[in-house]
Amino acid sequence: MNKYFSLFTVFICLFVPQLLLLSQTNQDYFKIYTGALPVKIFVGNAAKPGSLLGVDGQKGIIYAQMEGAGRMQLELRGLKKQNIRGFTYVWPQDAMKTLKMYSNEQYSKELLPALRPVMYKVLLFLDIPQQYFDIHDNCLIFVKALIAMEQYNEAFYLLSRLNLNKLDSYGYRDFSEASLDLASKMIQANSKLAKVARALLQKVTIRNNSADHASYLKLADSLRTQGLYNEAISEYARLGPIVQKSPGSPYAKIIEIWPIYCYLKLYETYAKASLKDARYKEPAGKIFNTAMQTVKKLDERPPARHTNEYSLYKLIRALLRVQYARQYEQGGNELKAAEFYRQSVLEVTEGIVSARVGLDWLPESLLMAGDAYEKLNLHEAAMNVYKQVSIFYKGSKWAVESKKRLDALPSS
Repeated sequence: MNKYFSLFTVFICLFVPQLLLLSQTNQDYFKIYTGALPVKIFVGNAAKPGSLLGVDGQKGIIYAQMEGAGRMQLELRGLKKQNIRGFTYVWPQDAMKTLKMYSNEQYSKELLPALRPVMYKVLLFLDIPQQYFDIHDNCLIFVKALIAMEQYNEAFYLLSRLNLNKLDSYGYRDFSEASLDLASKMIQANSKLAKVARALLQKVTIRNNSADHASYLKLADSLRTQGLYNEAISEYARLGPIVQKSPGSPYAKIIEIWPIYCYLKLYETYAKASLKDARYKEPAGKIFNTAMQTVKKLDERPPARHTNEYSLYKLIRALLRVQYARQYEQGGNELKAAEFYRQSVLEVTEGIVSARVGLDWLPESLLMAGDAYEKLNLHEAAMNVYKQVSIFYKGSKWAVESKKRLDALPSS
């Protein structure tokens, strides 16, 4: 590979086991396609043939070679003082044709082998500001196309080597947005890739604006929906303080509630494990105590009744009461257990009444109500709930679960 170009090799080495999950055929394209990039170098008003050899972003040096002048080192931040007006690269026609197709969302993986030799040479020079070297738009098209074509392995390999903060400062936040999108899709495709995907996230700066909040929330949500509750809690915790700096943010309350949900789900797992292994009892108790205390704090300033978050808040309260009910069941106190099941029904039902069908937590709320009805031997009420889920969420995992529960209900 070009000796002047420093890649983030340490970053990759730390995550080799996880990277192997992406693909067993990953190739070091930067090394395969290394070499000088032919350009015209504009010195004053004169354009002289030359080549770009590499960029050392940490030292702030561009290594180049110009006809008649030999090798030179140019200061990345001092190009104007050195009378360097910029560089131009003539893109091969076939490469431009492919990039135009990709920009119009006409994707074809078969075109990648011919495009890679061009792109990986050019990508080495993204540290040069766009005003001096106009390559960033085409590189972004390539990155987005890889993600769209589900070439997650290659997209991760590429994005993990870019200086995202520097690209942000150049006005190309799109590379960071692509990293967020990629991480989310990697997690959704394979939960085992969560660790390596989250490593990429550490390279992304979260700005204090609504668009960044929404993108990062979506990513944290993808961890939660995959059942990666510890990981989701960490990402909600990273986003929370940033959102709190924005008074009136539409995401403030939802970010406060989802971690509690994750704690309760973690408790369910540990509580089940503790029945077989006493070593899980202590961590289960700590997790439950954290959930209980955070619910109490949320109760002090609950979401407004007219908001979407109110139904999620009620789901959280219902989940907590179900856990109390199960604890009393295990202790043999059926009366107390029944009382908490009744409370869970009241809580979740109040949330359901004010909720709209599109909320992603509503089917779980309905199933919880149905389960509580079953515990209270109100089988007809449970049947009605399961039928609603089957109708409104046809084809989903919730509908499958509802069918299973309907079939298990005792015949009237």
